[in-house]
Order: sequence, then C-alpha cells, then structure tokens
Amino acid sequence: MLDFPNLVLYCSLFISLFFEVFLLITYLEVRDEIKSEDERSRNPLAHFPSVTIIVPCFNEEKTVAATIKSLLHLDYPQNKLNLILVNDGSSDSTLKELKKFNNPRIKILDKENGGKHTAVNLALEHVTSDLVGCLDADSFVIGDALKKIIPYFDDEKVMAVTPSIKVHEPGNILQHIQRTEYSWSIFLRRMLASMGALYVTPGPFSIFRTRVFAELGGYRHAHMTEDMEMAMRMQKNHYKIVNSHGAHVYTVTPNTLKGLVKQRARWSYGF
Repeated sequence: MLDFPNLVLYCSLFISLFFEVFLLITYLEVRDEIKSEDERSRNPLAHFPSVTIIVPCFNEEKTVAATIKSLLHLDYPQNKLNLILVNDGSSDSTLKELKKFNNPRIKILDKENGGKHTAVNLALEHVTSDLVGCLDADSFVIGDALKKIIPYFDDEKVMAVTPSIKVHEPGNILQHIQRTEYSWSIFLRRMLASMGALYVTPGPFSIFRTRVFAELGGYRHAHMTEDMEMAMRMQKNHYKIVNSHGAHVYTVTPNTLKGLVKQRARWSYGF
C-alpha cells in the first residue's frame, strides 16, 4: 500500500500529465483555427475603429517614456488612436515625464493616489472611441500589435481581446526563467481562449469594446488584481474574451526573488 507522500506525488503527476495531454488535444483540434487567424492577421484591415489606450502610472519614471513612445509608434492611423495618461499620485518624477509629451493625441490627467482601478476609471470617463485598452507603464507594444488585435472584433460577439505577453530584456537567471514561463503562458492562454475559459484580461494591452464598461461598470479594487476581476465579471455575464497570440507585448518582470514572491503572492491572493 502506498504511503501518503507517494500517493500525493503520484496524484500530482497524474493530474499534471492529464492536463498537458488535454491541452495538446485541444491544440490539435483548433490548429486550423489558429492557422486561419494567422492568415487573416496578414491581410490589410478593411476598417479602422477608433481606439483609446489608457496608461495608468504610479512611480514609473524609469519606464513610462518608453511605454508611451511604443504606443505612438503603433502602425495605426493617427486620427483613430488617442492616449490618456493618468498620474495616480506618484511621488517621483512620473508626472514630469508625462508632460514631456506635447501631442494633440495625448490627454494627461493628474489625481491623488487611489490605486490602478481609480486611475483607469477616471480615464474611462473621457473615452468616446469604439474600443479602449490599457497598457501598464512598465510594458511596451510591438508596432503591429494593434493591427493584429482589431480583426477579432469582426465577430460581434467578441467583447475583449488579450495579447501575448513576453518578458522584456531579461537580465539575470530569474528573469530568464520567467521568460520561459511567459512563453508557456502564451500557449496556455490561447488554448483557454478556445474553450472560452480566459480568466484574466491583463493590464499590458488588453483591448475592449468601450460599451463593456458602460454595461458592466468600471474596474473594482479586487485586491490589486483588477484585470482578473474584470475578466471574471465578463465571464459571469457571458461576454466573449479571445486571445491574439500574434499580438506581442513586452513587460518588465521582477529581477529579485523578493520582488517575484511579492508579485506572485499578490496574484494568488487576488485570484
């Protein structure tokens, strides 16, 4: 008879293997769908809906300029793309960095610190575009990312599209490990999307139909995992969320074990 530790080990191995095989079978079932999406993303867009990207900022003086520049360099008609930058009561030079961008497509809002959800909700009050998205101030988009996301909205049932997130310039072994983990997550989220089971619309460049927020309300506090709460609320109300595996976004990840543990504890607690 197996002792308890071995029983736990074998059960864990069985569940892990079962899940891996399940994902593999899912991939084999949807690979034609993925191929079709890849082909469609290479075709010129038939129309360009108006888009607003919100960038909530709190003490991001080191990265926010590069974040904004990546958005300004998106391959998308300038008259269809606007940015709203929100300084959420930063105590460093973040607001000063934001004010360096003198561009008619950019609106800058400054408020007392209240958390990311309050910053995004303030910006949503100023949004009039067809689509709206958010980009964390430590993330950077690839030039064609938005063009690869837009075609998914041809399906009127699609209410949000999430991108594929990669690690930006890993500098040590811990960040290289996270890069491998994020690469696996790209595959995982694409398979979950095929099953209608995406549980998070991540801060780095998830794009929504603007009416989602008019119908469901804005972001909530949600223990610092507002992006997860919003996706769960959308799922509860049968709003379709899909994933664009070809739309790449890069994000800065923790470079210390302490920072990584703090991040994952927050994610787990929020979940």
